[in-house]
Amino acid sequence: MQECDIPGPWWTNLNEPIPSAFALLIVTGLFLELVVHYVLQISVVYTHFYYLIIAIAGLWYGRKALWIALFFGGLHVAVTYALSGAFSPDSLLRAVMFCIVALVIGTIVEQMKCFNARIIVQNQELKDLNDTIRREQAALETANKKLNLLSSITRHDIRNQLLALLGFIELSKRKITDPEILHFIDREEQAAAMITRQIDFTKLYENIGALAPQWQRVATILEGLRPSLSAQGIEMSIAVGSLEIFADPMLEKVFANIADNSRRHGDHVSHIAFSLAPAEGEAVVIACEDNGVGVPAEEKERIFEKGFGKHTGLGLFLSREILAITGIIIRENGTHGKGARFEITVPPGKFRYAETSS
Repeated sequence: MQECDIPGPWWTNLNEPIPSAFALLIVTGLFLELVVHYVLQISVVYTHFYYLIIAIAGLWYGRKALWIALFFGGLHVAVTYALSGAFSPDSLLRAVMFCIVALVIGTIVEQMKCFNARIIVQNQELKDLNDTIRREQAALETANKKLNLLSSITRHDIRNQLLALLGFIELSKRKITDPEILHFIDREEQAAAMITRQIDFTKLYENIGALAPQWQRVATILEGLRPSLSAQGIEMSIAVGSLEIFADPMLEKVFANIADNSRRHGDHVSHIAFSLAPAEGEAVVIACEDNGVGVPAEEKERIFEKGFGKHTGLGLFLSREILAITGIIIRENGTHGKGARFEITVPPGKFRYAETSS
């Protein structure tokens, strides 16, 4: 921050009162009035020096400068009367102007000092608040690291136990031939597999928001999905231009989940299209459409709920959570029987178009 103090002699640095300098100005003013005006009888120009004295008095002492103005105004009127034997309208007007200038400058300076004092207090309060926020943020980061460590250790231990459990289940299936008991063992195996998927979900969910959001080019992310979709016989078209959006680093997971949802639930999906759609206001909408069976009207919101669906029921729930970090909204707006249509609405300030080389 640039310093406001100006180095140099006192007349270039008027932040604080300097009594000796002010006394010198007073003596100079008296000399001008008594010698120049009274003795030499010069009555023009010299009075302008009084404005300098009054202005500096106002800067240093506020409205108390009015006493200086009254002193020099009265002295000027008295000397003029002594020389002419009458009260001069000019001298009276000058005396009044001295007082007005002193009052205006003094009032402005006092208000400025008051505002400056308030700003200093508020800046200190903001500094204290920022220090408190930094301390609390550091404490939260430490607590978060400990929780993540505990979560990681717990997941590792549960995984080990699940591997052992699945191993014993497999051995049991080989030893047992009773169909009824095998049915129960199959149910146990399904439950263990579900627990494994839930553990995988906690790992993914833990990573949401762990890193700061960043600008990401949508077309680049979508192109990364093309090989896996092509391998499954699904064509993909991309028409999003140079759009970049500000989102969690797990944005790639969002588009992967949408494509995977079409593949799993679309029944006969052979084509998925990503494009930009008209939007209200200054937002932008990324549309993802497929040629599958679509989503029934009563399920359009439920598909984003945790646990809903035929498989894990976590993909779209996870996608909505990832996008919500930077205020991005996802919804399903297709027509059942004609295909699914997911619309990702990106608010103003969270998208931009990258410059393309010609």
